[in-house]
Amino acid sequence: MKKDNLKRIIKDFENLLEELKSEVYSDKDSYVHPWDEHIKNTPRIINSEDDDGYTD
Repeated sequence: MKKDNLKRIIKDFENLLEELKSEVYSDKDSYVHPWDEHIKNTPRIINSEDDDGYTD
């Protein structure tokens, strides 16, 4: 194959990949579980009385 053809194929492939990413990531509900949203808004409680002998 000629180098110009390979460059064109790579560029087309990159464009198709970007299009695919935008389609997948545009629908947040299809890849984010509701529990993840719940955890993000919940304050974390850290137990500072950890005496297991290891540094935290």
